[in-house]
Amino acid sequence: ETGSGKSTQVPQFLYEAGLSTPGWWSQLNGVDVSVGEEKSERLLIGITQPRRVAAVSTAKRVCYEMGQGDGQSIRSSSGKGNIVSYQTRYETAGLGPSTHIKFMTDGILLQEIQSDLLLRKYG
Repeated sequence: ETGSGKSTQVPQFLYEAGLSTPGWWSQLNGVDVSVGEEKSERLLIGITQPRRVAAVSTAKRVCYEMGQGDGQSIRSSSGKGNIVSYQTRYETAGLGPSTHIKFMTDGILLQEIQSDLLLRKYG
């Protein structure tokens, strides 16, 4: 259904359910989740949007709904990133170690698949 809130509500539900924590996945699958040699402190919840404008505006909306921004911009807190971030071909905002929800264009997802086919940093 168009306008039902899939792009804004589902990522928040997944975050609140703890999907971005490695412990959740370890408990579910019985597998230890790690990225490379070091243990991951969190996993990203990745949401793709077909267009740059959709990725940016949806990320700003979710950031606002989660009480992390003003709805107009996404700011990083002292270089640690924001809970919600976005990445497009020409622009990245809020991405950092404390990011849990990442909005991106389809092209960015394809780039990430090229560097890590299993998308290990995503929950």
